Amino acid sequence: MKQVGYIRTTVNDESVKRQNNLLQQFDCQTIYEEKKPDESTTLEETVREMELGDTLVITSLYQLGKSSRQLAEWIPVLREKQIHLASIKEKIDTRHPLGHYFYDWMENIANMEKALLKERTMIGLQKARAHGKIGGRPKTTPETIEQIRFLFFEKKQTIPMIASACNVSIGTCYKYIHGKEAKKTKPE
Repeated sequence: MKQVGYIRTTVNDESVKRQNNLLQQFDCQTIYEEKKPDESTTLEETVREMELGDTLVITSLYQLGKSSRQLAEWIPVLREKQIHLASIKEKIDTRHPLGHYFYDWMENIANMEKALLKERTMIGLQKARAHGKIGGRPKTTPETIEQIRFLFFEKKQTIPMIASACNVSIGTCYKYIHGKEAKKTKPE
Protein backbone atom coordinates (compact mmCIF):
# COMPACT_ATOMS: atom_id res chain seq x y z
CA MET A 1 0.00 0.00 0.00
CA LYS A 2 1.64 3.17 -1.20
CA GLN A 3 0.78 6.83 -1.06
CA VAL A 4 0.64 8.52 -4.44
CA GLY A 5 0.55 12.30 -4.70
CA TYR A 6 -1.23 14.22 -7.43
CA ILE A 7 -0.56 17.84 -8.37
CA ARG A 8 -2.66 19.82 -10.78
CA THR A 9 -0.83 22.76 -12.31
CA THR A 10 -2.45 26.12 -11.77
CA VAL A 11 -1.70 29.56 -13.17
CA ASN A 12 0.58 30.25 -10.22
CA ASP A 13 3.85 28.23 -10.35
CA GLU A 14 4.40 28.73 -6.60
CA SER A 15 1.32 26.57 -6.13
CA VAL A 16 3.08 23.60 -7.76
CA LYS A 17 6.12 23.96 -5.48
CA ARG A 18 3.90 24.33 -2.41
CA GLN A 19 1.82 21.29 -3.41
CA ASN A 20 4.98 19.27 -4.01
CA ASN A 21 6.36 20.20 -0.57
CA LEU A 22 3.09 19.27 1.17
CA LEU A 23 2.91 15.92 -0.63
CA GLN A 24 6.54 15.13 0.28
CA GLN A 25 5.77 15.95 3.93
CA PHE A 26 2.84 13.51 3.68
CA ASP A 27 5.38 10.78 2.71
CA CYS A 28 4.17 10.21 -0.85
CA GLN A 29 6.35 7.64 -2.61
CA THR A 30 5.40 8.94 -6.06
CA ILE A 31 4.09 12.34 -7.14
CA TYR A 32 2.38 12.93 -10.48
CA GLU A 33 1.86 16.40 -11.93
CA GLU A 34 -0.90 17.41 -14.34
CA LYS A 35 0.78 19.82 -16.77
CA LYS A 36 -2.39 21.15 -18.41
CA PRO A 37 -4.90 22.59 -15.92
CA ASP A 38 -7.93 21.85 -18.12
CA GLU A 39 -7.16 18.15 -18.49
CA SER A 40 -7.11 15.20 -16.13
CA THR A 41 -5.27 12.63 -18.25
CA THR A 42 -2.44 12.32 -15.71
CA LEU A 43 -4.98 11.79 -12.93
CA GLU A 44 -6.72 9.08 -14.96
CA GLU A 45 -3.40 7.33 -15.63
CA THR A 46 -2.39 7.68 -11.98
CA VAL A 47 -5.60 6.10 -10.69
CA ARG A 48 -5.41 3.37 -13.35
CA GLU A 49 -1.91 2.38 -12.13
CA MET A 50 -2.85 2.40 -8.43
CA GLU A 51 -3.57 -0.85 -6.64
CA LEU A 52 -5.96 -2.05 -3.96
CA GLY A 53 -5.35 -0.19 -0.69
CA ASP A 54 -3.18 2.57 -2.18
CA THR A 55 -3.90 6.15 -1.16
CA LEU A 56 -4.31 9.05 -3.57
CA VAL A 57 -3.03 12.16 -1.78
CA ILE A 58 -4.01 15.65 -2.91
CA THR A 59 -3.42 19.02 -1.30
CA SER A 60 -7.03 20.13 -1.76
CA LEU A 61 -10.27 18.68 -3.11
CA TYR A 62 -10.29 21.15 -6.00
CA GLN A 63 -7.43 19.10 -7.46
CA LEU A 64 -9.98 16.45 -8.46
CA GLY A 65 -12.53 18.73 -10.11
CA LYS A 66 -13.90 22.21 -10.61
CA SER A 67 -17.32 21.34 -9.15
CA SER A 68 -18.75 18.94 -6.61
CA ARG A 69 -20.21 16.98 -9.52
CA GLN A 70 -16.77 16.52 -11.12
CA LEU A 71 -15.35 15.54 -7.74
CA ALA A 72 -18.17 13.05 -7.19
CA GLU A 73 -17.43 11.42 -10.57
CA TRP A 74 -14.17 10.14 -9.08
CA ILE A 75 -15.81 8.56 -6.03
CA PRO A 76 -17.14 5.39 -7.76
CA VAL A 77 -13.78 4.93 -9.50
CA LEU A 78 -11.85 5.15 -6.23
CA ARG A 79 -14.37 2.96 -4.40
CA GLU A 80 -14.35 0.29 -7.11
CA LYS A 81 -10.56 0.03 -7.04
CA GLN A 82 -10.60 0.33 -3.21
CA ILE A 83 -8.25 3.30 -3.34
CA HIS A 84 -8.21 5.63 -0.37
CA LEU A 85 -8.29 9.41 -0.69
CA ALA A 86 -6.44 11.89 1.50
CA SER A 87 -6.88 15.64 1.12
CA ILE A 88 -4.43 17.64 3.20
CA LYS A 89 -6.24 21.00 3.33
CA GLU A 90 -9.66 19.56 4.21
CA LYS A 91 -8.13 16.96 6.59
CA ILE A 92 -9.97 14.13 4.83
CA ASP A 93 -8.52 10.64 4.98
CA THR A 94 -10.68 7.69 3.96
CA ARG A 95 -8.22 5.26 5.60
CA HIS A 96 -9.68 6.14 8.99
CA PRO A 97 -12.59 4.04 10.30
CA LEU A 98 -15.20 6.69 9.42
CA GLY A 99 -13.48 7.75 6.19
CA HIS A 100 -15.91 5.86 3.96
CA TYR A 101 -18.61 8.33 5.02
CA PHE A 102 -16.83 10.98 2.95
CA TYR A 103 -17.57 8.98 -0.21
CA ASP A 104 -21.24 8.66 0.79
CA TRP A 105 -21.42 12.37 1.56
CA MET A 106 -19.92 13.37 -1.81
CA GLU A 107 -22.29 11.08 -3.72
CA ASN A 108 -25.24 12.60 -1.86
CA ILE A 109 -24.05 16.14 -2.62
CA ALA A 110 -23.67 15.27 -6.32
CA ASN A 111 -27.16 13.74 -6.42
CA MET A 112 -28.60 16.82 -4.72
CA GLU A 113 -26.82 19.09 -7.19
CA LYS A 114 -28.20 17.06 -10.11
CA ALA A 115 -31.74 17.23 -8.68
CA LEU A 116 -31.47 21.00 -8.13
CA LEU A 117 -30.24 21.52 -11.69
CA LYS A 118 -33.15 19.47 -13.05
CA GLU A 119 -35.62 21.42 -10.91
CA ARG A 120 -34.22 24.80 -12.02
CA THR A 121 -34.36 23.69 -15.65
CA MET A 122 -38.00 22.62 -15.32
CA ILE A 123 -38.92 25.92 -13.61
CA GLY A 124 -37.20 27.84 -16.42
CA LEU A 125 -39.07 25.86 -19.08
CA GLN A 126 -42.41 26.43 -17.32
CA LYS A 127 -41.73 30.18 -17.10
CA ALA A 128 -40.81 30.30 -20.79
CA ARG A 129 -43.99 28.44 -21.75
CA ALA A 130 -46.05 30.80 -19.58
CA HIS A 131 -44.57 33.70 -21.59
CA GLY A 132 -45.46 32.02 -24.88
CA LYS A 133 -42.01 30.68 -25.72
CA ILE A 134 -42.01 27.14 -27.00
CA GLY A 135 -38.73 25.24 -27.11
CA GLY A 136 -37.49 22.99 -29.86
CA ARG A 137 -37.34 23.32 -33.60
CA PRO A 138 -40.24 24.91 -35.44
CA LYS A 139 -42.56 22.43 -37.15
CA THR A 140 -42.28 22.06 -40.91
CA THR A 141 -45.50 23.36 -42.43
CA PRO A 142 -47.57 21.17 -44.79
CA GLU A 143 -46.97 23.77 -47.53
CA THR A 144 -43.19 23.44 -47.12
CA ILE A 145 -43.42 19.64 -47.18
CA GLU A 146 -45.47 19.83 -50.36
CA GLN A 147 -42.95 22.23 -51.92
CA ILE A 148 -40.00 19.96 -50.98
CA ARG A 149 -41.66 16.96 -52.57
CA PHE A 150 -42.76 18.94 -55.67
CA LEU A 151 -39.26 20.30 -56.28
CA PHE A 152 -37.74 16.84 -55.94
CA PHE A 153 -40.23 14.65 -57.79
CA GLU A 154 -41.55 17.10 -60.39
CA LYS A 155 -38.74 19.61 -60.93
CA LYS A 156 -35.96 17.05 -60.31
CA GLN A 157 -33.91 19.51 -58.25
CA THR A 158 -31.07 18.33 -56.02
CA ILE A 159 -31.61 18.07 -52.29
CA PRO A 160 -29.13 20.88 -51.42
CA MET A 161 -30.94 23.17 -53.89
CA ILE A 162 -34.31 22.26 -52.37
CA ALA A 163 -33.01 22.81 -48.83
CA SER A 164 -31.80 26.26 -49.81
CA ALA A 165 -35.01 27.17 -51.66
CA CYS A 166 -37.29 25.99 -48.84
CA ASN A 167 -35.06 27.33 -46.04
CA VAL A 168 -34.79 23.92 -44.33
CA SER A 169 -31.92 21.56 -43.59
CA ILE A 170 -30.78 18.82 -45.94
CA GLY A 171 -31.87 16.31 -43.29
CA THR A 172 -35.41 17.71 -43.35
CA CYS A 173 -35.51 17.26 -47.13
CA TYR A 174 -34.40 13.63 -46.84
CA LYS A 175 -36.98 13.08 -44.11
CA TYR A 176 -39.85 14.10 -46.39
CA ILE A 177 -38.44 12.55 -49.58
CA HIS A 178 -36.92 9.23 -48.48
CA GLY A 179 -37.62 8.83 -44.74
CA LYS A 180 -40.56 7.54 -42.71
CA GLU A 181 -42.41 10.80 -43.27
CA ALA A 182 -42.19 10.26 -47.06
CA LYS A 183 -44.24 7.07 -46.81
CA LYS A 184 -47.01 8.97 -45.02
CA THR A 185 -47.23 11.57 -47.78
CA LYS A 186 -46.58 9.71 -51.05
CA PRO A 187 -46.84 11.84 -54.17
CA GLU A 188 -49.92 11.25 -56.27
